[in-house]
Amino acid sequence: MEPTGIQTAVFGGSFDPPHCVHVMAVSYALTCTPCREAWIIPCFTHAFGKEMASYDARMDLCQAAFSVFGKRARVLDVESRLPPPSYTVHTLRHLADTHPDRLFRLLIGSDILPETREWKGWDEVKRLAPPIIMQRVGAPPTTEALTPLFPDVSSSDVRHRLARGEDVTDLVPRDVMRIIRSKGLYGD
Repeated sequence: MEPTGIQTAVFGGSFDPPHCVHVMAVSYALTCTPCREAWIIPCFTHAFGKEMASYDARMDLCQAAFSVFGKRARVLDVESRLPPPSYTVHTLRHLADTHPDRLFRLLIGSDILPETREWKGWDEVKRLAPPIIMQRVGAPPTTEALTPLFPDVSSSDVRHRLARGEDVTDLVPRDVMRIIRSKGLYGD
């Protein structure tokens, strides 16, 4: 039986660190789609072995980045309680099992689409949480993305700029930047 409850955007990622386009994506999901809530899920152990800042630091950064949405956006630690590595399909199965009253939608950027053929269970991911694909500047155009064009900002670029001592205050929410500075993350 297909869930028919509250539409909820699931937004997973490294969020290393979260930046302005992440915030724009959640804003879009909450204002321009039927999604009533957004659940932000920082990756615990990257499936492709990617090195990341500590999980606790990234959780704090996400809490700061998405607090602007109040109760409509929740940062969840669900992947820290699932067996590693963190596969989207496992996270979505868990969410579907524990929240059968929800209709989940996966929020992803169009730049991720070429990688999905390497994802575990992509067809099941699409069934469990039909994607909302956001078109990103710099990514090949796709007819699957029906959103406005989102800027080409990446966490890796933000990290590199911080490591070089460059100013990223135009790319990172103020409260996120405050935590980055206080914890000395990314060479800042």
